[in-house]
Amino acid sequence: MSHQSVVYKYVKTLGDLVPKIVNTIKEYPQYKVICYVAFQAKDKIREGNLFLFTSCQPQKLIYTKENSEFVPIPENFDFTKCKGLAIDLKNREQQKIDEFKEGYYHFSEKGKYSLASFMLHQAIELTYRYLELLLIAKERVTHSIRCHHLYMKEIISIYANVFDEDDHDDIVLLQVLEDIYRSTRYEDHFEVAPEMVKRLEEKMEALHKNGVQIFEHIISSFEKDHHLINQEHCLPREITVSKLDDNAYLEDAVEQLKRSISEPIAVYLFGHRARSFFIEGINERETTGICDYYFDLLIVSETDIREQLSSLQPFINERIGISLFLLSFTKVQIQKELDKNSPFFHQVLCENEALLHAGLEVSDWHFHESKGMRTKQEVETARTKWYQRKDNANGFLHGGNAIDNSEEVVIKVLLYNQAMEQACLGLLEFFYGYTPYQHNLHHLYNLCCSFWYFPNDIFPRATEEDKRLFKEFVHVVKNVRYKGLSYIDWDEAYRYEARCERFLEECIKLVQGTFSNE
Repeated sequence: MSHQSVVYKYVKTLGDLVPKIVNTIKEYPQYKVICYVAFQAKDKIREGNLFLFTSCQPQKLIYTKENSEFVPIPENFDFTKCKGLAIDLKNREQQKIDEFKEGYYHFSEKGKYSLASFMLHQAIELTYRYLELLLIAKERVTHSIRCHHLYMKEIISIYANVFDEDDHDDIVLLQVLEDIYRSTRYEDHFEVAPEMVKRLEEKMEALHKNGVQIFEHIISSFEKDHHLINQEHCLPREITVSKLDDNAYLEDAVEQLKRSISEPIAVYLFGHRARSFFIEGINERETTGICDYYFDLLIVSETDIREQLSSLQPFINERIGISLFLLSFTKVQIQKELDKNSPFFHQVLCENEALLHAGLEVSDWHFHESKGMRTKQEVETARTKWYQRKDNANGFLHGGNAIDNSEEVVIKVLLYNQAMEQACLGLLEFFYGYTPYQHNLHHLYNLCCSFWYFPNDIFPRATEEDKRLFKEFVHVVKNVRYKGLSYIDWDEAYRYEARCERFLEECIKLVQGTFSNE
């Protein structure tokens, strides 16, 4: 992914411009734009911001307004001076953090845990804010530690993930930090358990230790790269993609399935994708090959093994380091679908190269005489059903859009989840006559990713942050229904809104395209 910095001279705020810019480049997911007001960017460079100093070098300039005389880097402002100012800035920020940290230990020793917890919160928040400024010259304007944590995960890979938002204990700690700030500021009486404060202290120390490592890494990268900046470094390098015919990951996955399932199975490949990415900048200088392999497999068995496969799938993914998606059907179930002229099963089973392993007899399928081809009347019936799904999806979308400026942000996102669920069901039913046995968005969306490119583009999963956003969105119904909570802020809600709208647009366009010649 390429990161482009855009500096605007004639505005004081970017509030109206950023959405327009993001909307303009949404068709180019390989680019990520970070916007700055010109005088603010110039001030940050004068203060020693290494990120902007490196990003705004003259040889990296792609476009400037005609006759513009704006130069972000001051005259006679070199690497040595910028580095010295960066260290001075770090020392000033560290002094503020240390003062809150000392306050925490002072009040903690006296048993005043309410005051101590507030000092701890501030020590953590200021650390995150400084690191954000160091890394991309933009801090997240929020007191939510969870938001800062997720922001850090997004912008640098060596962040130590101080909190695990999927771990119940850390979920509790993040909520306690939210309560600490709000309660100590706005309530008369607030109590926090000493053992909870102690656990938060461990998180604070871990963050501060990681902060030192990040600063040292940035300085080291800056020293190493400042004299190497040239036009060649602004361009992505060629990445070699392995052939599927000799894919060790796929072979390993099939072997793992054979060993883990006691009864005979047959394995068909019905989808395969590979996603790669490129990173280069002051924070990263690395070229990778394939980042993620995605394999979609149909498992055929004599008895129902869906429950066993549901636990086996994440185990194989973690062990091998791939993304495996498994569909499980018995021979009897598949034969019934073939008898009903299922387009999906005819396409998979009639493709000889799709069979990866035959541990049971699969040469005796009885295919329908139409081989999955539907009559005109059947297509019209499918189209009517699609319109019903589309109407349902639009209803959920409009319901989500109507929720604004209130506390029900999670309900807004939940409605977007349901809108996309209806659209996924509609596509699968219309094009493949396939009714999934799981009606949750995680299952449905992964299935759509097997058949069409655009779902992979709307929710890419090339980075840990991409995966977190996808996971949070597809599991929002489960989190609300069974856990009673979901940590989603308004910024994320609007991002999900844009993705939901685009997904529905692409689905409608796809279906309409099949009738364009009528």
